[in-house]
Amino acid sequence: MSSVTVGFGMATPLDDIRFLADSENRFTALETLAAGPRSRSELQNATEASKATISRLLGDFEDRGWVAREGHRYALTPLGEYVASAFVDLHDHMTTASDLRELLPWFPLGELDVEFDFETLTGAEITAATPDNPMAPVARVLDIERESAQTKTLADRLPEACIKARHEGVVGGTQTCELVTTPEVVESVMASSYAQKFVDVVAADRARAFVYDGDIGPGGVHDGTAYLIVADERDVNVGVIESEHPDLVDRLSETFAEYREQATRLTAAELAEGRESVRTGT
Repeated sequence: MSSVTVGFGMATPLDDIRFLADSENRFTALETLAAGPRSRSELQNATEASKATISRLLGDFEDRGWVAREGHRYALTPLGEYVASAFVDLHDHMTTASDLRELLPWFPLGELDVEFDFETLTGAEITAATPDNPMAPVARVLDIERESAQTKTLADRLPEACIKARHEGVVGGTQTCELVTTPEVVESVMASSYAQKFVDVVAADRARAFVYDGDIGPGGVHDGTAYLIVADERDVNVGVIESEHPDLVDRLSETFAEYREQATRLTAAELAEGRESVRTGT
């Protein structure tokens, strides 16, 4: 294992890792410099640190050979770029691991038959329920259903809020929607007070709905982004995981297509006929 001699003594690789990990200011400054040369004031704004802290931080970076002064600005050296790339990547991985920690017991990959390694989740946007905001995952799902331009959704439930959001996006907006759900879900929706909104969505020119006779793991693809919905043992949504990684997007797209091919097209006429049968008792 190699080491370098710096002004304050012999620094080992672990010393350098601790040096960066022990200070949010150091990491933020390194990440900021990775985007291009910065002045002291720009680094101060990025880190919200004092002038003295930035001066000390830059001195430490210079001692390690990570930065060099270019006039009134500082830039990463090739060695600094190497360190920044590796450490920012590590930080991204650890951020994802931290965000996933509470969701892993209920991760729906088995239900969706998705095969991938965790690299596909690095940098993913993870919306998890918290004590302060337990409804955050539900709110995110509603945003997806309401605001996306294109959606391909596997739905194991369609509560009223989701139907209203989908109605707003498809009937009231310009969303193109493909939906695969189950007979039980359709039956539940059609027995509810918001059945007509569901009929309106199914009848829309930009929507296609399908019924799959079997279990469905919740998730899909919206606007080129794969998403997985994580529910706990009480069947309560505790997280939404979104990733633009091509491998995960491709796998979720393939999974959706597989369910759709084995499903039956659902039409507004069939829904209307079913409601009429219920009214007449036939």
